[in-house]
Amino acid sequence: MNKQIVVVSLIALALCGIIGQVVNATFVRVSGTQAATNEDYLEGVTTDGQDVFYGSAVNPTKLVKFTGDTNTRAGALTLTGLDNFWNGITYYNGNIFIGDTASNPAKIAKVATSTLTTVGSVLTLGTNEYDVYALANDGSTFLYAAIRGSSGFIVKVKMSDLTRVSAITLANSVSPARLAIDAKYLYATSDDGTDTNKQLTCVILSTFLEDTALVFSAGERSSWAVLADAPASTSTFVYVGLQTNPGIIVKVSVSTWARVSAKTVTAADDIYDMVFDTLHNNIYAVNDNSPTTIVQLKVSDLSTVTTLIANLDEDEGYMLARVGDYSLFFGTDTQPGRSVKFAIDGPPVQAPNTTAAPLSVGATESKIVAALVALISVVFVMA
Repeated sequence: MNKQIVVVSLIALALCGIIGQVVNATFVRVSGTQAATNEDYLEGVTTDGQDVFYGSAVNPTKLVKFTGDTNTRAGALTLTGLDNFWNGITYYNGNIFIGDTASNPAKIAKVATSTLTTVGSVLTLGTNEYDVYALANDGSTFLYAAIRGSSGFIVKVKMSDLTRVSAITLANSVSPARLAIDAKYLYATSDDGTDTNKQLTCVILSTFLEDTALVFSAGERSSWAVLADAPASTSTFVYVGLQTNPGIIVKVSVSTWARVSAKTVTAADDIYDMVFDTLHNNIYAVNDNSPTTIVQLKVSDLSTVTTLIANLDEDEGYMLARVGDYSLFFGTDTQPGRSVKFAIDGPPVQAPNTTAAPLSVGATESKIVAALVALISVVFVMA
């Protein structure tokens, strides 16, 4: 009997050890991987649905690839002719489009994700069209670039051959910060670092003309992050993250172009980017704190569900990318940059190593362990 009890104890310990290495994926940090030397300031990110691609704000600009499954660095491309970078990066149909911020006029490159090589010639934009702050694409034909320049521009580019089509100047000479897009409209936030000229601009895609603009209230300076709730069709609501302390998210009706509500996010100031988790009806918002804070919010009322703070060396996450239904990534504004991966509301994931701090076990896993131990004990006692 004593030998049987020892065997039971060893089995129970083994089970606890195995399950103790499993992370409950409700919303947890999975890993952080450092880029190579001189791959600094990973300030923008996009995804092809499998892997993630960061723009590195160096001269010349670099594009750095990390695998989506293991968050492993998988290569990089130096973009000769491009100088520096901010958040101007987007993906469509096997290609990354990336713009620079220090060339005048600005330049945009097209890169094949399969080979990490440029496709065709780099596009040089027009006079006074410099400082690419954001890129968005319509999922078929055109790319749109938010240009700070001498005045606020939106430049329309044909993706197939990377040719400039036309440009519009935004009303009130606002400087565009971020872009969101659906099947009917392009939405642009604005930022000039003050309490003036802060607005959300709506551009009609079919005519490429500005439709209307919503100016935010006093104290709600620097509209930045923008999120459309139905990018594949016509959105019902658009969400805007503001550069305030604490942060504020404003919900706007597309049909009436009226402010519906505003929610103060006490856990985070200066909201730089947001992404939808449509499978679980959540929004994730990131700020540029040191270390970075990511807030999980309910879509229904924008109430905070969970707040996570990244590691001490994972600073200033300016942009988020969601890979599949269960992973979230951001890059750090550090030297070298780091790719940080989080698991969101999904099946448990394996911890990246056994030397990390102890990981929590969810209630379900604990019940499984208890049930297995009890079952084994009964079997051995009856034997």
